[in-house]
Amino acid sequence: MMNSSVDPAKLTGIKQVMDDVLIRHRSFKTALARLDECMQSFTGYGEPVCMLLHGPAGVGKSTVAKAFLAENNPYDADDRRVIPVLNAVIPVPATMKNMATELLDKLGDPLSDRGTLEQRTKRLRKLLSECRTKLIILDEFQHFIDRKSDRVILDVSDWLKNLISNTSIPVVLVGLPYSLSVLSANEQLMRRFSYQTELSPFDWEDKADRSEFTKILNAIDGKLASVLGGNSNLKDQNVRCHAATKGLISLLIKLIYGAAYEATKAGGTSITQQHLAQAFRARLVPDRKVPNPFLDSWKGQKIDPLPESRHLHIEGCIASLQPVSRSMKLNDTLSAR
Repeated sequence: MMNSSVDPAKLTGIKQVMDDVLIRHRSFKTALARLDECMQSFTGYGEPVCMLLHGPAGVGKSTVAKAFLAENNPYDADDRRVIPVLNAVIPVPATMKNMATELLDKLGDPLSDRGTLEQRTKRLRKLLSECRTKLIILDEFQHFIDRKSDRVILDVSDWLKNLISNTSIPVVLVGLPYSLSVLSANEQLMRRFSYQTELSPFDWEDKADRSEFTKILNAIDGKLASVLGGNSNLKDQNVRCHAATKGLISLLIKLIYGAAYEATKAGGTSITQQHLAQAFRARLVPDRKVPNPFLDSWKGQKIDPLPESRHLHIEGCIASLQPVSRSMKLNDTLSAR
C-alpha cells in the first residue's frame, strides 16, 4: 500500500518526467543518424547498408531503436498499412520458422504460424513489399547463439542473409557485445554487417564523456524541479552517480527515479544525497556488502551494479575472432585469440 504521505500528483509528475526523458547524447545521435543512413540505402534492388548496433545491457540500444521507430511510425495509405520500419525481437529458440513467424506477426499476418518455412518466407517477402518496409530492426541478436550448446545457429544466419538478398531491405541487428561472435561464424553475414556502431557507458576518465554525463544530470534536474518544487543539484553528485551506475543510462534513470520517489515520500522539494543512498540500495544493489557511494563511508571504491557486465565486457573486447566452423563451440572461439 502506498504511504499516505506520498503526493500522488507528484509521483505522477515524476513518472511522466522519467518516462519522457530521452537522452540525446553524442553516441545516441550518431546511432540515430546511422539507422537513418541504413534506411535511406533502400532502393528495392542491389545490396543495402546493414549494420550491427552493439553494447552492454543498459547502455540505451533499445531506446535508440524506439526513438527511431517513433520518427517512422506506421500509417494507412491506399487500403494498406504502411510499415516503414519493422521492429522485432529475435525469438528463443531462434529457428528459421520462429523468425519468419515473428516477422509475419509484426506485419499483421493473422496466419503467421501457419505453413511450411518456404510458405512463410514467401508470404513474408510479399508482405514486406506490400507494407513498403524500408528497414528491419532485429533486437537481441545474441539469441542466434544456442544456449544449450553455445553454438552459433548458422542456418538462421543463412536464412537472414537470403532474406536480405531477396528483398534488398537493409537490416539493423541490435545486441550485446558478444554478438560479434555470431557474425564471425558466417563470413558472408559478417561482410554484410561490416558496418558497426557501438554504444558504450559514459567513461568518467574521458573528459568529453564526463562533461556530457554532468549535462545529462543537469537536464534531468531541471525537469524534476518543476515537479518537486526545488532544485536538487544533481550535478554536485555526479561523481557518486557515475560510480553507482558505471555510466549506464538505464541505471541512472532508475536511480534518480527512486531518489525522487524517496524525496516525495519524505515531503521534500529536492533530491538529497540521503535519498540517492536509499534509492541505490533499494533499486540498484540490495547487497549491503557492496559499498554505497552515497554514504560518507564511501572512499571511492569501484562498484559494479551489474556484475554480469564484466563477462560481457571481456567477450566484447575481443579484437578479432576466427570464423567458427559448424562444429566449433562459441566458448572455443572466445578462448582462441
